[in-house]
Amino acid sequence: MNDEEIKFMMGCDVFKDYTSIEEYKADIRRYLTLSGWHYSLEEADKIVTRSAILIDRSFAENEPAADIAVDIGYGCG
Repeated sequence: MNDEEIKFMMGCDVFKDYTSIEEYKADIRRYLTLSGWHYSLEEADKIVTRSAILIDRSFAENEPAADIAVDIGYGCG
């Protein structure tokens, strides 16, 4: 991982000032592709789609994207 990717991953440990849930989902997708599980973008998209209800609830509760990515990445992989 390069420095920018590491900075991104670390930034997902807190809930960001997202302007939409789509930005939140994009962070979760990217986190899944950069994580140790190395999901492809296609796999990450499928996981995010399958986990839509959890992601919606987590967004409403201001949960960090990293927390949700770990929950759905570990459970769906």
